Amino acid sequence: MPDPITLYAIPYAGGHSLVYRNLKQYLYPSVTLKTLELSGRGSRAREPLIRDVEEIAQDLLGKIRGDITEGSYALFGHSMGSLLAYLLCRSIAEEGLPLPRQLFCSGHAAPASRKKDPSFAQAKYSLSADDFWEYIDSLGALPPEVKDHEELMSYFEPILRADIQALECFEYRPVNRPLDVPIAVFYGIDDRDTPLHSLLPWQIESRSTVSYFPFEGGHFGLFEQLPEFSQILNRFLGFSAGL
Repeated sequence: MPDPITLYAIPYAGGHSLVYRNLKQYLYPSVTLKTLELSGRGSRAREPLIRDVEEIAQDLLGKIRGDITEGSYALFGHSMGSLLAYLLCRSIAEEGLPLPRQLFCSGHAAPASRKKDPSFAQAKYSLSADDFWEYIDSLGALPPEVKDHEELMSYFEPILRADIQALECFEYRPVNRPLDVPIAVFYGIDDRDTPLHSLLPWQIESRSTVSYFPFEGGHFGLFEQLPEFSQILNRFLGFSAGL
């Protein structure tokens, strides 16, 4: 039987440590799922929001640095979490720390791809409240329980604005040496934010294998297909047997 492994998961924009709670039931029992909490939300709600993805990645590294020196681990993130997982992996490599067995990136263009949305001349994080929430709703990222609850919208708005500002202000730094980590890229075939041409440059980020896995649906379609998604995770983590 393969050795136990820890899967560190990073939430998407506006997310917290519980967003992947339904994934655990489909993972092989020897996989320990640990969702990292970003500053300014969830259990870290009293800490300041960070509006720079490089700084967020460094903050997350500080949370796991002492744990990744023992045992195998992998990194996973969806949407903004995907970019953060990549930047976290780069920071780990730059510090000479043990590398993850696998990097799973979902719902985000390759870091070298500049995401330009011609329908938005203004930065999304600075839109008026109505326009901002209309944009969030267009991603399918606005649950009815939030959409119909003014107090919850007021709570999440600064978190979402900070995360989207971090994403929109990200400046890609070309790599001197690609990662020695295999990358699995997941994307929704109807996700307007991740057209295929924006995903192909993931190839330049790794000296190892880069694999692509399309899923039905849009930006969050993956969450409607967790059993199928987890089968791929399990296989890459070394657990090919059924649960």
